[in-house]
Amino acid sequence: MTVIEAIADPARLAIVRHLGEHDGASLSDLASAAGLHPNTVRPHLAALQDADVLTSEPGEPDGPGRPALVYRLRPDVTLAATDFRMLAELLAAAVAHGDLQPEQLHSIGAEWGRFMLGRPGPRDARREVPAALERLGFDARVKGDVVELRSCPCPVVSPQRPGLMCALSTGVIDGVLAASGGGLRVVSDRHDPAARRCQATMGTGRRRRRWLIKRG
Repeated sequence: MTVIEAIADPARLAIVRHLGEHDGASLSDLASAAGLHPNTVRPHLAALQDADVLTSEPGEPDGPGRPALVYRLRPDVTLAATDFRMLAELLAAAVAHGDLQPEQLHSIGAEWGRFMLGRPGPRDARREVPAALERLGFDARVKGDVVELRSCPCPVVSPQRPGLMCALSTGVIDGVLAASGGGLRVVSDRHDPAARRCQATMGTGRRRRRWLIKRG
């Protein structure tokens, strides 16, 4: 398994990001960072170690019994932007090859958005939505009920069919909103891949427009 393959899973990416910001972490710390039970995190840590992403060593003794392990990133492992761009390009190519329709892409994005947020429950959607989108490479801001995306990676990742990524991003927003509770959803959205700017309006009514892509 390569580094890119190892961090393609959202839970493992959360683990690597946490370790990139901290000089070592315990199993419980990493479970909290990934939003998972410690027993669920163990296989992810094993996969990352198999890919030579992580190292582990006994920590300082803290009472009787075997000291807990401390996990660290290997010195040569970094979260380079070029790595994620390649991963995104691979995703876009796979989606394009499958000839999926916007509705299907939206569903995939929504599933990913719910997974990124973790366990469903009351959350501040206006905080969670931009945080989730930023993890995917978008410059996202919320103004009132409007989610604004700037410097969108859509035409960079998928220049032939930027609408693929647009539908996925809208789905992610819907997934995060669904997991946050409150009944909000995307009721309209506009995408301008050429200007690398998009926006989605959140509300509780019916969706008025889907995947309006400005061309030229």
